[in-house]
Amino acid sequence: MAKQVKGPTDHVVVVGAGLAGLSAALRLAGAGRKVTVVERESVPGGRNGLLNKSGYSFDTGPSVLTMPDLIADALACVGEDLKDWLDLVPLEPLYRAFYADGTQLDVHANTNQMQAEIAKNISPEEAIGYGKYVDFVTKLYKYEMKDFIDRNIDSPLNLLTPNLARLIALGGFRRLAPKVNQFLKDPRLQKVYSFQAMYAGVSPQQALAIYAVIAYMDSVNGVFFPKGGMHAVPRALAGAAEKHGVTFKYNTTV
Repeated sequence: MAKQVKGPTDHVVVVGAGLAGLSAALRLAGAGRKVTVVERESVPGGRNGLLNKSGYSFDTGPSVLTMPDLIADALACVGEDLKDWLDLVPLEPLYRAFYADGTQLDVHANTNQMQAEIAKNISPEEAIGYGKYVDFVTKLYKYEMKDFIDRNIDSPLNLLTPNLARLIALGGFRRLAPKVNQFLKDPRLQKVYSFQAMYAGVSPQQALAIYAVIAYMDSVNGVFFPKGGMHAVPRALAGAAEKHGVTFKYNTTV
């Protein structure tokens, strides 16, 4: 029989122990709430799940981590430090791109290192264009993160900020592929620095240029691998939450 809560309560139930649910649980616990998380699977993670088969463990979702500072923010809500819960290994190179013409290109997060790679394998002119592209995506991130990505949008009026005007002036609402092509003339580089829009299910030809912020998040800010696999991330978040009083009910549907 369903129960109803009558009146205010400090006991919050979070449905789902995916990354969003775990982050919410940590923030609520840090704010002094009593928190219960219900999860239909036997482990936390949601789409960042785990499959154990024949003595092996397989990540069932993402394979690498970007923006680890977001994980650090959630842990900091209960006074925990990321390095005490996760051992992150920076990937170097980020990618190794192989092309149909037989050439290949290592992609590095360090701008100077990447410019040297481009100058050596493509041309000095393309290396200069890459530097301008990095400046472009860095500005995109600066303008998008605070006002649009890391913010609740409760009304269209919330979108009317000075950073919206800056994004328009920067060309953020043009198409992604032509915008990337303004900086990078070699088709190989164009592909390396525009395919990230497909993470969001949009082709570079159809995506708006603001999607280039995803390229900043990995190809400039860096890519990491947690020791123990990607499922180490939800395990760490759940472990920190339990340490600070959050109750988990696994194998529970609602």
